[in-house]
Amino acid sequence: MEWNDTLKRMQVEDSEEFKLFEALVNGNVAVDDAVQWIITTTMDRLESYAPGGTIEEADAITFIAIIELAMQIETEYGPLIEFLKELKQYNAVDSSTGLVLKTQDGSRVWSHLPSLTFWVREIWNDHESGRMTHICDPDMDPDEQIRWAKLNIFIAQATQAAEVEYTSPLQVSINDAMDLSHMGLCGLRHVFEEGFPSEKAASTAGLIGVCYWLICAGDRLWENVLNGRKYNKYDGRPGEMYSNRGWKGFERERWDIWVQGLRDAKAACISSQEPVEDLVDRALSNIERVMNNEIPSS
Repeated sequence: MEWNDTLKRMQVEDSEEFKLFEALVNGNVAVDDAVQWIITTTMDRLESYAPGGTIEEADAITFIAIIELAMQIETEYGPLIEFLKELKQYNAVDSSTGLVLKTQDGSRVWSHLPSLTFWVREIWNDHESGRMTHICDPDMDPDEQIRWAKLNIFIAQATQAAEVEYTSPLQVSINDAMDLSHMGLCGLRHVFEEGFPSEKAASTAGLIGVCYWLICAGDRLWENVLNGRKYNKYDGRPGEMYSNRGWKGFERERWDIWVQGLRDAKAACISSQEPVEDLVDRALSNIERVMNNEIPSS
């Protein structure tokens, strides 16, 4: 189901969850109070379901509301990110068995924040599948471009705020639920690895989105490169232009291609695209900064 249909079906903007998060970002509710309200309300909702009701269903409205609000407000996402940090300290527990409640793929609610990843992916899938305008389509509605930019700023800031331990290059299971680096990787693949012409890139939401990833989560993405972070075959796959490279995640060769892609996009900007050119400059400047932290070879 397309995102806007989900919003209408669930009446998200009229929900108590949406109103709670509005109050949170406006400073009218404390993070701890918001977390406890969500925990209580979600568990009450689950218990009210008929047999067959799932924790995924009970948990969904919380994260749909957070994501939708993030795409509407100005980009002061600190309270929402603090809420995620606090919520993931808890697990939902079945009152009759004492067991932690999990989604169908085995993720814990809430410590793995499975609904955050699921609903962000749903929006990406809408754009990839054609249910919504593709992120590399220069004819995307300007308001939709703004929403896409805000979504990427939010999840990039959450990713940068995550605590990641690089214990193994192959980290299919992310060790901090707020780390959505693989979604940044997805955007970079679309923009710079699928053969999309540089002269058109400056008109796309895709370029804007990856610039914000590199501005807001540049340190995290570069640390992923330094540690050779890899993903499963789907998340880590290369784009069509580089299908024979065998990439599985954040390879240094791949990073260099992305950086060159940014430079090419900047060079292709015309005079009316000065704001985009400035954004690319900010991304390139942050890349230069984070790369100064490269670990010297022994």
